[in-house]
Amino acid sequence: MKRGNAIRLNADTKKWLYPNGFYTVARRFSAKEERRRIVASVVTPAAFPDAPMLGFENHLNVFHEDKRGLPENLAHGLAAFLNTTAVDDNFRRFNGHTQVNATDLRMMKYPSRPALIAFGKWASAQNELTQAMLDNQLRMLPE
Repeated sequence: MKRGNAIRLNADTKKWLYPNGFYTVARRFSAKEERRRIVASVVTPAAFPDAPMLGFENHLNVFHEDKRGLPENLAHGLAAFLNTTAVDDNFRRFNGHTQVNATDLRMMKYPSRPALIAFGKWASAQNELTQAMLDNQLRMLPE
C-alpha cells in the first residue's frame, strides 16, 4: 500500500495541523555517518501556496509559536543556529544517540530572540550559506 500524501481536514485531524506559515523543522533521526546530528530547515508559506493548513511527518520536530508559524527571520535564524558546528558538537557531547527528540531541543541553550532574528536576517540575505559562514556569524552574535 502506498501512503497518502494528503490529510482530510475534519474535527479529528485538525488538532494535528498547523496554519500555513514559516516553521523551522529538524529531523528526528540521523545516521551515525552523517556530518551533523541536527539537520534543520525552514518551511515557507510559498512552498504550499494553496494549502491553508500544513501537516508535518512524525519524523520532524517542528518549531512553532502556539501551533502557529514563526516570524520569517526567527524561523531562518533558528535553522541557521541549529545547523552550526557548535550546536552539533554540544549535542554530540551530551547526547549519545542519533535521535533528536523534542525534549533534547527544549533543553538546549539558545541565543536571545533578537539575536536569532538578526541571525535569520543575515542568513536570508546570503546567496549561499556554507558551514564556515554559519559558524563565523554565530561567533558574532551578541550573548
